[in-house]
Amino acid sequence: MSIALIEESAKEVRRLAIAGSPLAVGDFRLKKLIPPLEQAGAKVPVFAQVAKAINDVVNATEAESAARLLNLSTLLNAILYTQGQTSTTGDFQKLEIFPSKCSTTRTTARVLKPLIEALSSSGGGRLEIIKSAVERGAFNDLRLIDPAIRALGDNYPEIADLVAEKILPAYGPGIIPRLKTGLDLKGKKHDARKLEVMHRLDPVGTLDLCKNALEDGSPEVKIAAIACLGQHEDCLPLVLEQASAKNKQVRAAALEALAEHDRPEITKIFSELIGGKAFDILVRPFRRLRNRQVLNSLLDEGRTKFDLILKGDSQQILLFHEILNCLASRRDSEVEKFFLEIFAKSVALTKLALHNLSVKVNAVQNAPIQGADLMERLVERVYGIGSRAALEAILERREDLPTSVFPYVLRSAVRTWPPDKVYSEFSPLLEGKTGAGKEKREMLEGFINTSHARLEQPPDAGEDADRQSMPESLTWDPCWLDAAIKADSRVIVCWLARPNHIGSLNYLWKLGTPKSANHTALTVRALARCQHPNVTDFFIGQVARKSKGANYLDYELQTLLESAKHLPASDLPKLDAFATKLDEKFADAYLVAIEPLRRPNQPD
Repeated sequence: MSIALIEESAKEVRRLAIAGSPLAVGDFRLKKLIPPLEQAGAKVPVFAQVAKAINDVVNATEAESAARLLNLSTLLNAILYTQGQTSTTGDFQKLEIFPSKCSTTRTTARVLKPLIEALSSSGGGRLEIIKSAVERGAFNDLRLIDPAIRALGDNYPEIADLVAEKILPAYGPGIIPRLKTGLDLKGKKHDARKLEVMHRLDPVGTLDLCKNALEDGSPEVKIAAIACLGQHEDCLPLVLEQASAKNKQVRAAALEALAEHDRPEITKIFSELIGGKAFDILVRPFRRLRNRQVLNSLLDEGRTKFDLILKGDSQQILLFHEILNCLASRRDSEVEKFFLEIFAKSVALTKLALHNLSVKVNAVQNAPIQGADLMERLVERVYGIGSRAALEAILERREDLPTSVFPYVLRSAVRTWPPDKVYSEFSPLLEGKTGAGKEKREMLEGFINTSHARLEQPPDAGEDADRQSMPESLTWDPCWLDAAIKADSRVIVCWLARPNHIGSLNYLWKLGTPKSANHTALTVRALARCQHPNVTDFFIGQVARKSKGANYLDYELQTLLESAKHLPASDLPKLDAFATKLDEKFADAYLVAIEPLRRPNQPD
């Protein structure tokens, strides 16, 4: 008998097995095979059995789809194995087995497609898509391993680092053979990240490879090898040799690796460096340094240089700037005492105008530094201490500080004062229209926006200190909402609007289409939170407007689509109906966005 129809059916079944069995329900490609199979079944009964099995699949529910697709696949394989060649020549070999932390998932191809595109393409908005997928556990799928490995060489370092730090290690040591494939010790950052991931998954097994990389690798791979070898006490002599390397980046990597080990020979190296002018390479090492003697020496050096700056010695400002960088993220009692002492004497800084000093700061050549610039960095470091004494010191000096550090004043107030005092102190800023008043109003709106957005995200040990130090919830005085409506501050109204507050509902609905895409998404969420009956119509209207004439799914449209999960699940029929009117290039992302509404009791 001719088995062309059987082979075609097997091909489609394999496609659906990869894409996910729920997509087999109603699949038109399977449906079109039923009539010719039924016709052939009049002469060969097995064809009729296949037709019936296909019919069972396409008419199944999603819950039944997996079992019925498996039955169909088993039947087709049985036919093919009895009608064709089922063996090949060759020797038997034992399969190499590697442990993996992946589990079986029901992730469909529709969900995987945007992730693979984000990992393998270029353009804006990709980092947000990947971060969101990490948070909801979407990478727990073997099909994403190879795209993730290729993303280690992404031209956007934040994506490559995210893949190396959070995505690939989660798969377990079973991916090490895939990482070894194509590894070039003379390569660039892509290969360096590969080495770091391999060492994280198997520290002992990759030790020899790291030693070879230190000996023969390119500078990028050497830096990765140093970071790996620095975690092994018996390898510290190798790392110590690199502390005097000619390559500055290699030398800095060696110092960073050594900083975590409190040994006499390491203390001697750092003590000698403090007396020199190479503070730039000490920034990362000092954030991890354990030796108290060396730390106190650095603090004494900082005090000396600060006193010289106050006397007008502009040549010390860059070195002091780098000392502040060295102390970033440290909260030792000695460091807190140092910062509060310096901050108390810093009133004169804002009056200093060191225009004659040209240095390289933030990759900008020949940028004149003024006293206010140094004050900004000092306030940032004092706030980073996070103690009540540090926060109160900032609030006490709030009138003397430059406008640029106002966000730190806000953060200090929220963490220290009761809600009514925060309102009475800062609500007048909503009336700011020009100059510093307008600037502070924008900072206030930005603070409320980013603070609420951050608190919605799950806790993450890798987040910045500010995120970790903020309260678990923010309590705002009820008067803020009416004040924001009066001042026409849409972003504040969106975050603080609550059900049964007629003023905020009327305000949001009557404003119509916001100019900012971010404000559009916030408005959808606010209307949904306040249970506005027409929120879904508003959302659909905004998606239609934004997608009309668009050539690709940009970040603004993606942000808007992500707000769909806040819509009422009862409006799913209306949302599904709109999907048929949407351009094909946006349909998949739209359907993924409304998917959480189909399973409201499950986490996103």
